[in-house]
Amino acid sequence: MLSEQIFLLDLGWLGGDIGWFLPGGPGCAMTFSNRNPERKWVEIPVSAAVIKHPDGNILFDTGISLQAMETHEKGLTEVFPIVRMSEDNRIEVQLQKIGMQPEDIDFIVISHLHLDHIGQLGVFLAHKTPILVQKRELESALFMLWQGKGGAYDFSDLEPLRNANWVPLDDHQFELVDGVNLEWTGGHTAGHQVMHVKTQSGRFYTFTGDYLHIPEEYALETKGWLLSDAEEWHTYIRKLKIIQKARKGQLVMGHDPDLWNKYPSAPDPLK
Repeated sequence: MLSEQIFLLDLGWLGGDIGWFLPGGPGCAMTFSNRNPERKWVEIPVSAAVIKHPDGNILFDTGISLQAMETHEKGLTEVFPIVRMSEDNRIEVQLQKIGMQPEDIDFIVISHLHLDHIGQLGVFLAHKTPILVQKRELESALFMLWQGKGGAYDFSDLEPLRNANWVPLDDHQFELVDGVNLEWTGGHTAGHQVMHVKTQSGRFYTFTGDYLHIPEEYALETKGWLLSDAEEWHTYIRKLKIIQKARKGQLVMGHDPDLWNKYPSAPDPLK
């Protein structure tokens, strides 16, 4: 049996320089003939997805902590500040919109361990919900933090998760339940993974995490400063395009500035 319904959760908005997402001219970098390019500030949604499946309810990512501006490294929140956030963006409130509570989630899939993807994961700790993350992502995050080079990894997020029910994956591809496949991409972070979902209605969705932040990255086949390994990223991009073409799939980029014009937010399901 395949997935029955998919819901997108609205978990607030962040802001940042376009150069984090696009390099060179598109990223407003200086060039020989243009030494004073006009900088561009973009605002991006933070989102998560709930997949209702006969074999269990799956949550993909958990957004950013509502207290991040006060509790996280100031340099990090200066670069990626929360620009819009309210009580409605609490993950518990978003789940209530689709008639669910945190204890109704059977599996949590984390694309990677940056602050805007694990910030509300603590809500599920008391329920010992399995958290599926790539083993190399867990190792990389701790390696960077222990050296004081956390980047978008933050102790405020990871410290409370010390005894969580981690399920480290050492697989390039892993079928969680029928029609829900996790695939390692690397590129953005060492252990980044995406999630592919087939539905009973015949739809095929790929939830890109931060492998893709904005559609221009996909169109131009390039990525800006938020790139850990360029070879990994470029190795996967055309494979992803083949997957989408062969399956007539839809990409769900959780940070796409136009996300909520393309897809409904909870309580309405994806079509």
